[in-house]
Amino acid sequence: MPSSPESDRPFDESTAETRRKERELAEAEVKLARRQRIVNRLRILQMILSLVELATGNPAYRWAARCAQWAMERFRDSE
Repeated sequence: MPSSPESDRPFDESTAETRRKERELAEAEVKLARRQRIVNRLRILQMILSLVELATGNPAYRWAARCAQWAMERFRDSE
């Protein structure tokens, strides 16, 4: 027995809505993973700059490490 177009329509709409929600969720997960990678890289940079500052005594490295910390905080706040 063929199904009527009216009975197919809600199923198609709910399938499309489900796909749209899944796509939005996947995009949000990708965006969150990207932000986390950036924060991790900034943390590594900050640690390296802090170690170089300790080794050399050059205050410019301390300033650069603080800039990396500031950038990490901005990324965390934007989530």
